[in-house]
Amino acid sequence: MLAETDIAPDVARVALVRHWARARLTAAGLDEPTLDVLVLLVSESVTNAVVHARPPLVLCLDVDAERTRVEVRDGTSAKPVLLQSVPSQPGGRGMMFIDHLSSRWGTVAHDAEVGKPAKTVWFELAHPATPALPPS
Repeated sequence: MLAETDIAPDVARVALVRHWARARLTAAGLDEPTLDVLVLLVSESVTNAVVHARPPLVLCLDVDAERTRVEVRDGTSAKPVLLQSVPSQPGGRGMMFIDHLSSRWGTVAHDAEVGKPAKTVWFELAHPATPALPPS
């Protein structure tokens, strides 16, 4: 399953993107624990882009039998910062969640248009192995 949507640069719209992602990931047949982790990480990565980057903002979901890859493209070259936040701090945990809960993550610099720097922040989550069906 491959799906993509534009993201409005408004924190109040992150919930809509989260619901959009949950619907697509559910339709892809992911189990509930995997789905919950993915929706949390989608929410964190989209929020980071809305707060720290600039448009155009795009979310892309790519699900196959072994893993789900989530990409958020934005219109800035600034890389995300992995902070070690303290419990009393009100924010700064998004990349920490992505780092701890995803199978792997990274960033790719590119141009949105010629001479306009942009980047993609991506993460992958491996799916649990599906038990083999007994022969019939």
